Amino acid sequence: MADQHTKPLSVKIESWLPYALPVLGGTIGVAYVNMVPTAFLNPVAGIVLGAVAGRIAAFFIVKAMRKSRRKSGGQ
Repeated sequence: MADQHTKPLSVKIESWLPYALPVLGGTIGVAYVNMVPTAFLNPVAGIVLGAVAGRIAAFFIVKAMRKSRRKSGGQ
């Protein structure tokens, strides 16, 4: 067990960001729809927009992290 290779923290973060940020965005969408009920004709639109925004943010953050790791000579 002690000789198992452990992944760097940046790789672990890269692996969960595409899952966590859409969930966070959807949750923020739910909160926004609950606080401002007249903001959207369909409340699901706020949730979907939050999830899509989270997915787009995750894409660009992971892309920047990979680019940074390549420059520094990491994995």
